[in-house]
Formats: sequence, structure tokens, C-alpha cells
Amino acid sequence: MVVVDALPSREAMYGPLAGEDAMPSASVFHFNPNHRWWYFPDMTRDEVLLLKFFDSDQSRAWRTPHTAFHDPTYPDATTRRSIEFRSFAFFL
Repeated sequence: MVVVDALPSREAMYGPLAGEDAMPSASVFHFNPNHRWWYFPDMTRDEVLLLKFFDSDQSRAWRTPHTAFHDPTYPDATTRRSIEFRSFAFFL
């Protein structure tokens, strides 16, 4: 975890972070122009997004960065509900 009291400069934000390998974190993602972000503003209670957090086959996408944010264009939006479910699958 990195705690800051002010936003770092752009160079510092995207540059190497001293001791990053020893920090307890799930993932550290860096900008890549090939990344694609998807936005689902009209999801209903019976819809689900499943995010893959790890895959041992690292020849393809094996982690999923994700976030939540306030969208002022939806003033009456329903508060997001989130459930974390962890599962393991082994293929022999």
C-alpha cells in the first residue's frame, strides 16, 4: 500500500516505485494503450459481472483491473452492490 498526502507528479505516478516488489498488494497496473475499459451503467439486479483475478496461463489476460466511480449523468443511480466470491479450478 502506498499512502500519499498529495497527488504525485505524472512522471512519479507512472514511473518505477521503490520497493514495489515487496509491497503487499493484489496488483499494480501500468498504462498500456492496448487496454480497453468497459462501462455497464444500466445493469439490473439479475445481471452479473465475473472478473478473473488470476490465471496460471500468463500467455493471455490473467488479471483484471477494475474500479467503481460516481457518474454524475445518472443522478438517481442505484447504489452498487458487490459480492466477492473466490473459487479455484484445477485442470489436469
